[in-house]
Amino acid sequence: MSMHLTRIVCLALALLASGAPGECRTILDMDGRRVTLSDEISRIVTIGPVPVLNGFLFAFGRQQAIANGLPRELTRKYQFVFAPDLATRPVVQSSAGLAVEDIVALRPDLVLTMDRSATDKLSALGLPAVLLKWREPDDVKTLMRLLGEILDERKSAEDYIRYFDETLARVATTLGPIEEAQRPRVLYVNYRRLTQPHRIAEWWMARAGGHSVTDDRRTEESVTFSLEQMIGWNPEVVIVPDRAEVELVKAEPRLRDVAAVRNGRVHVAPGGAHLWANRTIEQPLTVLWAASILYPEKFPRAALENEMRSFYDRFFHVPLGKEQIDEILADSPGR
Repeated sequence: MSMHLTRIVCLALALLASGAPGECRTILDMDGRRVTLSDEISRIVTIGPVPVLNGFLFAFGRQQAIANGLPRELTRKYQFVFAPDLATRPVVQSSAGLAVEDIVALRPDLVLTMDRSATDKLSALGLPAVLLKWREPDDVKTLMRLLGEILDERKSAEDYIRYFDETLARVATTLGPIEEAQRPRVLYVNYRRLTQPHRIAEWWMARAGGHSVTDDRRTEESVTFSLEQMIGWNPEVVIVPDRAEVELVKAEPRLRDVAAVRNGRVHVAPGGAHLWANRTIEQPLTVLWAASILYPEKFPRAALENEMRSFYDRFFHVPLGKEQIDEILADSPGR
């Protein structure tokens, strides 16, 4: 893009956003697209997996910059704990699609999404839409570096990446070498749909010292299976997304002899900014939590709680109390 054209785009962005001309720069998003942005990013709209995208911004302390609220179907209690003002923000998407006019009216300096079609649609309207991707585990590092560049928070991005690597290294050191045959068989399942919904779960189970029974090196994001297949796998640990599914699993008579059910090892995945079992900025905590339920003698509960307090204080700038830690870990109702 020529300097002259960049200046024109910059002026257009200023009119869409603050209304006052300012300096601009061009970045490459994770799809290789050139996006012209204002130097000053003060209003951000998140589109698509809103809790996931918001979590990235929480890690940069940018809660106040988020201009939109949470769609009803994506609402998570702790989004409002970490960013109370989200409750008063307008919702700009639903199952029916995007409220494009409402997005334009917010005059964002930046739109973040993981959906290419949304990026194309909003870019065509002159909005500064940046496409983020997180398919492979290490993509989160590229993503955080990109956001660090966009938000002029490179140090914060590198701090998170260092924490990510150090936490995984600590878990690996504590676990020590484990023969494949000695790893507990683990199933993460959306039981209502009999689906393992996210490939990322194969990664964090392995990092926590488990063997995922659904890990067939697939390239698809999710895998669906039958109850008979679940019984055949005979997982020693089952992880589900909410407390109601624990009761559904326990109530199914055909599962009574599955090792996880028989031995009381059906667990609810924690949920903070997002469900830890899925893609979330809290992924290092996911690995630590999973290791703590697979090897409780090596990873005591108290150490996990301390790590959580440190994480949310360090990155989200929100101190949590004992009751909140317990709730995130699914020990009490209301999540």
